[in-house]
Amino acid sequence: MKIQELNAYAVPFFEGKVLVMKRKNDLWEFPGGGVDWGEEPEKAAIRELWEETGLRAKETKFLGITSATYSKEDDEKHSIYLVYTCEVGSKDVQIGGEHTDARWVTIHELQYLKFCLNAEPIVKFLKSR
Repeated sequence: MKIQELNAYAVPFFEGKVLVMKRKNDLWEFPGGGVDWGEEPEKAAIRELWEETGLRAKETKFLGITSATYSKEDDEKHSIYLVYTCEVGSKDVQIGGEHTDARWVTIHELQYLKFCLNAEPIVKFLKSR
């Protein structure tokens, strides 16, 4: 079955560093997830940030869009992510069940991490901003 989904990422900054989170498959990503029916993508990014980290977003700005196709179980998926940056008031992250680690890194340090398909282009977005 072919499935298309809409998601949103929040790329949080604190004191010049960005938060990345490690999934159970050892790939890194940014806080984010599915946009609920009727939900504004920016609000979904803010909600997902809160749910996955306990951090509150301030000053959100649209950064870009990523898209990837891949096989998952017996399905072909097309995932589209709307990406927002934001500032947060604390670096104290509460890791939820989807992730095994969280790190605050510089933009330069992002190049040394292995990212999920949809998160890879965000590194390029961040370097060019």
